[in-house]
Amino acid sequence: MALNSTHKGKRGENEFCEWLDKNLGIDYAEREYNQAKGGADVIVADFIFEVKRRETLGLGNWWYQVAVAKNRHPDRNLIPVVAFRQNRKAWRFLIPANLLTGVKVGYLECNAEVFVQFAKTIIRN
Repeated sequence: MALNSTHKGKRGENEFCEWLDKNLGIDYAEREYNQAKGGADVIVADFIFEVKRRETLGLGNWWYQVAVAKNRHPDRNLIPVVAFRQNRKAWRFLIPANLLTGVKVGYLECNAEVFVQFAKTIIRN
């Protein structure tokens, strides 16, 4: 990965951690530093996040990345989430389909407002 891409990724992750603090009151997000070997970007509360700040979307690939990262933490019951944002647009999220439907695989896409309500429900429980 090019140095610019690394810096852009880090900026996106930091921006997202600020978003978590502002919208969910979570100011203790844990950035993973071993991301090159299949790690996720951010782990917080019950969630493991893959964070993307890109114009070109790769939702299926991103979902695969967070699923692999989740499997690196078998001792923790983490919920995989992809958080992504394009320039001048709001954050969007991919969450596991099995948590809201009878579908056992895949993901559902939602906006930030829905994700905040979803996350608050999970964190409360």
